[in-house]
Amino acid sequence: MLERRGAAAAWSAVVLLSIAGCAASPGRAPSAMPAAEASIVLELVQLRGDVASGHVELRVTNGGAAELEVARAAYESSRWSAPMERAEGDAVPAGASRNLRLELPPPTCDEGPLEHRAVLELADGRVVAGVPGDPLGQLEAIDDAACALRSFERDVAAVRWLDPAIPADGSGAAIVRLEVVPVAGEGAAGGSVDEVGATVLLAPVDASGNRIESLPVGLAIEPGGEPAVVEVPLTPGRCDAHAIAEDKQGTLFRIRVTSAGEPAELVLPSPDAQRDALLAWVVARCAAQP
Repeated sequence: MLERRGAAAAWSAVVLLSIAGCAASPGRAPSAMPAAEASIVLELVQLRGDVASGHVELRVTNGGAAELEVARAAYESSRWSAPMERAEGDAVPAGASRNLRLELPPPTCDEGPLEHRAVLELADGRVVAGVPGDPLGQLEAIDDAACALRSFERDVAAVRWLDPAIPADGSGAAIVRLEVVPVAGEGAAGGSVDEVGATVLLAPVDASGNRIESLPVGLAIEPGGEPAVVEVPLTPGRCDAHAIAEDKQGTLFRIRVTSAGEPAELVLPSPDAQRDALLAWVVARCAAQP
């Protein structure tokens, strides 16, 4: 995993409010914030369903007595390469919270201190801006997986899913296939693919067909070497209909690797076609089991 980058900026539970055209000029103390406006709280969270799709949520809590009409929301951070914006309107009732979904751009993989800011533009012209809270303690690590994958693919090998072998009728094991293409040239480093772990819905099986928590791979990667394919046979990890119907991370595979002697974990989502085929196979496979 990436080494985190020093102390982050202090979190703010309640963001500062500025009114467009009424911001205090440098050297002059700002006027007191009205209590109703000070009750607007902004926080950043990433929910389970956001991980595979690459999103975060700007959580807006309205502690005031009147509904908030949001015209635009934005978040920018030194961890991410471009501002994230949501231009559609949203309403936040009094005393309630709403999560406004934002799509993550490519990460910067910047190792400096975290600098970030959220902005909420309201339909009445007010602007709420400041450092959002981090209630789940996530903001220092959300980019870890993307940066670990970027580093591995730059220095060791590119990885991608090939077409899987998934029995449509649920018979036998489903097999997902990971292609590993070593990097060649100056700067290329050796490494290895060590294990592929189970997900919340799928578990690897060994040569005897027994379920295991992770599949040992032990694929050594030499700079400029030949491409290789890792096959991962799978069995359902659970068969309850609730887990399948509401799956969010069941086809999100975690691959443990070594890069230049350092361990790392790559998070590699399934392409949509592989995800859909695996979920359909789990349903068929579970139905066929006694």
